[in-house]
Amino acid sequence: MTSERKKIQPTVITKPSGFAILQVVLIPVIAALNYVTGVIINLLKLPLFMDTWATMFGTVVAGLWVGIAGGFLYNIVMAFTFWGLPAWVWGFINVFIAVITWVFWRGGWITVKKPIKLVLAGITIGVLNVIPVTLINVFVFGALPTYAGTSWIYAIILNQTGSTISAVIGSSIAAEIPDKLLSLILAAVVASRMPARYSLRPATK
Repeated sequence: MTSERKKIQPTVITKPSGFAILQVVLIPVIAALNYVTGVIINLLKLPLFMDTWATMFGTVVAGLWVGIAGGFLYNIVMAFTFWGLPAWVWGFINVFIAVITWVFWRGGWITVKKPIKLVLAGITIGVLNVIPVTLINVFVFGALPTYAGTSWIYAIILNQTGSTISAVIGSSIAAEIPDKLLSLILAAVVASRMPARYSLRPATK
């Protein structure tokens, strides 16, 4: 007696016509959206960043390399105009975010139709992002506070522990988890409003 085994079919992504043009156009759009949001947040000195949401959005509607290119371009522009040249290194965070976002999107987690998975994905991205943020902060910026919006969290933890590493990790956790959660939700909402003919979509099975 033989038993039938179900074959696991890989996710098939459909691309609308003229999609290559859309991808190229979206790269500066992603950078501009991140830039406007990032500048506003910096000026308000909020304990969030919100400068990766467009990277996430671009990744799910136009593909991984588009999200990476747009996100990295944003950091280059920000370094030359607002943060100072050494800050270009934060571009690798946008690369990291694009990759993780792509993985969750391919897994069907980034959709407003599955709010629980969307929230869990946002929290997970925030937790994972603490690792590269901490490494860059420690090895490039000497474990010093790099953003006014979270410097008060850094100061409180440093005062309690006397450890700059603990202050970096603690302030990163406090900021990254809510930031990436809100960013991913915003990206998913905006992506859901995009007409299917303008964005990547998993093929109907």
